[in-house]
Parts: sequence; structure tokens; C-alpha cells
Amino acid sequence: MNIGKIFPFIASLFILEACSNIDCPLDNIVEMTCGLYSADKKTPFTLTDTLTITPLHSDSILLNKAQNIKSFVLPLSYAGNMDTLLFHFSNAEGQSATDTIWIKKTNQKHFESADCPLSIFHTLQTVRWSSHNISVMPVTIDSVSLVRPIVNYENIENLRIFLRTAQ
Repeated sequence: MNIGKIFPFIASLFILEACSNIDCPLDNIVEMTCGLYSADKKTPFTLTDTLTITPLHSDSILLNKAQNIKSFVLPLSYAGNMDTLLFHFSNAEGQSATDTIWIKKTNQKHFESADCPLSIFHTLQTVRWSSHNISVMPVTIDSVSLVRPIVNYENIENLRIFLRTAQ
């Protein structure tokens, strides 16, 4: 047996084994977590009407026709310091209206290792919102509270969205 031919083969096995142990996070998706709350009671609120969320000036859909939800997660843009999100509310009676949330933020590149994909973490700075008239659609954004400004891999509530209803 020729040791000169076997040694490169054995060495390559050790190298391949060393490269297969990459410590990339399994859940490496960065999303902002939003909770829904009753504006009157300040308690968690289940939205039974339909909610679709889109970014301004885009045909992307971030949340599509969600119903019976208490919370949801949304991606934030990688570039730019302001995200404008349109909240499209609708119900079975044919009523619909749109509210807007503006999120001012900073973006930070995050590297786990050279073998892992780049992630963008965010720091939320301020939040503003607009509300439609409650007579147009019987649910609207009353206010928004910034709970945790850091948006990273952790699924911890970042925003509390307080909804006002006509009932």
C-alpha cells in the first residue's frame, strides 16, 4: 500500500470534517414582533376582522389577510432609516380602511461567522401612526407603543399596537 496516496485522502477527510461544524444560528430571520391590544382595556386583543400589511410604494405583502390574530411578525427593510407600513383593515360587511405606521430606525450589519449569511439587526427609534375615522371601519389604530427597540433573532415583542373599536 502506498502511504503517499492514502495520506492526502485521510487529510482531506479531516479538513472536510473541520469545515462541517459551522455555528450559524438555526433561526436567523430578523423580524419585528407586534402585539395587538385593546385601547380601552390595555389588554391583549384578538383581531377578528381581516388585516393585510404592505410597505408604502411597494407591491409586496408583509401580512396577507390575517384574521383572529393577537400578534404577528414583520420584516423591516435593510436599507433606509424609515419604514412606512400600511395597515389595510376590512370586514365581512364590505367595510375597509387603511392606517399607517412610520418606524424610524437604524440598521446594523451582524456577522456570526464568515460561513454564515449576513443579517441586519435594527434599533427602533421612534414610531408614529395615523388612524382612520371609526365610522368608516369599526376598528382603527388608536396608538402604538415602542416596547423593545432592538430587533434581532429574538422573538420578543417590539411594538404594542392599541386598537380602538366601535363596539
